[in-house]
Amino acid sequence: MKRQETRFSYVYEDLKKRIASGQFQPGSKLPSSRNLCEEYNVGIATITRVLDTLKAEKLIDIQIRQAPVVLPNSLTGCGISTMLAQRDSILQVYETYGRLLPYLLVFAAHKYSVESMPHYRQAQRAAQQGICSESWKALIALTRDILGASHNPLLCDLHTAFELQGNFSYFLEKCSFSQDITYRRPTFEPQSIINVLSERDPVEQYHHLKALYQDMSASIKEIFIQMSDSVTQIPTQIPAAFEWNPLRGKDYYYTRIVRDLTRKIGTGIYPAGTYLPYEAKLAKQYGVSAYTVRKALTLLERRGYTKTLNGKGTMVLTPDQLNTEQSLLDITTKRDALTYLHSLQLMVLLSYPVAAYTAPHFTEEDLKALAAQNKKPGIALTNLFQMIFKRLTLVPLQTIWQETSQVTEWGFYFAFYPQGADAIGQLNKITRKAYGCLRSENNAGFAECLADSYRLILTSVQAYMVEKHHFTEALSVQVPDRDSLK
Repeated sequence: MKRQETRFSYVYEDLKKRIASGQFQPGSKLPSSRNLCEEYNVGIATITRVLDTLKAEKLIDIQIRQAPVVLPNSLTGCGISTMLAQRDSILQVYETYGRLLPYLLVFAAHKYSVESMPHYRQAQRAAQQGICSESWKALIALTRDILGASHNPLLCDLHTAFELQGNFSYFLEKCSFSQDITYRRPTFEPQSIINVLSERDPVEQYHHLKALYQDMSASIKEIFIQMSDSVTQIPTQIPAAFEWNPLRGKDYYYTRIVRDLTRKIGTGIYPAGTYLPYEAKLAKQYGVSAYTVRKALTLLERRGYTKTLNGKGTMVLTPDQLNTEQSLLDITTKRDALTYLHSLQLMVLLSYPVAAYTAPHFTEEDLKALAAQNKKPGIALTNLFQMIFKRLTLVPLQTIWQETSQVTEWGFYFAFYPQGADAIGQLNKITRKAYGCLRSENNAGFAECLADSYRLILTSVQAYMVEKHHFTEALSVQVPDRDSLK
């Protein structure tokens, strides 16, 4: 199993990276300890230890009852040779950013005016100064505001990953080639975004935003061309994985095991009535201790997927045995439920750019395999998801698609609650329709069907949580409107 970061190391490395990249400028304040606890989902002791370490390294200053202040430091960003060695990976980050942000911004902004955003006035002032690093920083801050208006923390967290791994600060402030190119490509600046988001037609918003982000990607490509011309030898490319984990601070070993076993139960690898492998075998399979496996099995049983029988092992329960009545009574489970709903919301939004990217790459063999799988019992969307994943060669988009879907392990409740059978029938019907669109090369229809699949899951489970468990917090997660995201 992949090495797990400690909560301390995760928060420490992330904050240090954000300081080094310039996301937190010298003289600026870090979020308060309380806000950092909420952002990273850790306790105050962990945050205090991280801040003390950063202070000892003279990266921040801490005064009593004040937010930590970033100090001028010797942390250096990437040099030209380092950037050139990562060129292909960085360009993929910007391509993915350009594909996703139009959908995310249109969704996040549709209920709010851009004038109500906290950094709107700052963006307006920066726009009056012309194209400069300040205008770009104001634009990024305004973008964060808009994504935050969605009340889906995954969207802001994802944007932070783009900022860090796209080296936004380097291109905006430290790269000597940026200024000339941005002056010659002035369309991507705060006033342009303000004008676009002030429009009321979401379709028009999308097409204008798409053009703006394409212009941003073109600017970065041009910067790399000039960087390449400035050196005598271009470094060998070093592939860099895109890192984003929507379960930041919550991705413990035992929860990974729970997600994997839940997926295998839901997809029939471990059918109802059979027994899971013994603890020792599972411990060896996942590379963890027996204690960690036992903790995972305890959570599985608490959620109603299994029952441990003395002397026999852990049996997978049949749907009619599954008891979900207690699933939303504790605070931790409620938090997980909201994260699950937010991930489903994001899956609806991701469906459009993911489908647009992968549909042209499906082969005749892929279509034949899907046709055969659609005839088998179970949830056909699972097979379609795996096929899409194989066709996602744009690494950041593949990572985001996979990581978001992994959060939806909660979704296998969908297969078990009383209304689930009818909903699964509807879901499989939509999946078969998606296959038909692929077969007829109707890529737009394929995207709609893929989004409809996750939209159906979101609306069904949301209704179940509210009606069955009176979990009214679920209503805070908005279902992306079909017509506004075409």
